[in-house]
Amino acid sequence: MGSSMIGMLIVLGGLFSNQAEAMIVKKYGDKHGKGGMFFNAVLCLSATIYFFITDKGGLILPRGILIYGIINSTMYAIGFYAAYLAISSGSFGLTRLFTSFGSIVIILYGVVILKEPVSPLMIAAIILVLLSVFLMKYQKRSPYEKTQFSLKWIISIILIIISNSLISIIGKMQHNTFADTYKNEYLIVSFLGSAFWLIIMAIIFERESFTSTIKHGALYGISAGLFNGINNLFIIVSYNYFPISFLSPVRTGLGMTISFLVSSLIYKEKFNRRQIIGVIIGVIAVILINIK
Repeated sequence: MGSSMIGMLIVLGGLFSNQAEAMIVKKYGDKHGKGGMFFNAVLCLSATIYFFITDKGGLILPRGILIYGIINSTMYAIGFYAAYLAISSGSFGLTRLFTSFGSIVIILYGVVILKEPVSPLMIAAIILVLLSVFLMKYQKRSPYEKTQFSLKWIISIILIIISNSLISIIGKMQHNTFADTYKNEYLIVSFLGSAFWLIIMAIIFERESFTSTIKHGALYGISAGLFNGINNLFIIVSYNYFPISFLSPVRTGLGMTISFLVSSLIYKEKFNRRQIIGVIIGVIAVILINIK
């Protein structure tokens, strides 16, 4: 088996791990609903195991890493909980697509703040994103069907996009300061900090669901966290086989394709013709966003 084939299998392994994590989160949300903050705290703690195992040379925590990690942890906490709410309250496929549009925020940050040049691909991608959103806007089919674009879902999507964008921006700032050093320490602080914030908020707002969440959600949270760690591992390993400029659009395109196969075949979600066209345009837009 050639190295390219091995590399592609690793990429697919990461994508399926990411899908498995999202499906576990959705399963718990659909089945139990309450205790989302406690649940995601367990997920974060489980995901941290990977970074402890792969750390080399011992853990070193410079002050700057602590600062970046703590700030990043708040974004992780918001993002994890918002993703839990979005997946459990709306379409699985559309949630996965709309959250991918967060790359637009990163582009705007690069163009406006970092003064990076604007490419024709960026302009085309933004136009396609707007067209995709227009084509997929909610159409009520039946008073008995779950609303795809509920207010709760829309707010969750906005929070995911903002938090994921800020995670990327903070990660870029951290990388500019420390290069490739202290990556594990940075992510350990981020995940542990996220678990801390989620537990604090859960004690305040979800105290009555603590016992139920631990009883029913611990296994779900641990499983989702382990798949999160596997995905991170496969992403790093895949860089040994392909350049990042190739991996980013390939992961995006394949990831969205898998997401919509899952939403159609497993969750039996129905999309009208206009929405399907919007999805295809959206996938193309996200791929263009990620081409360097």
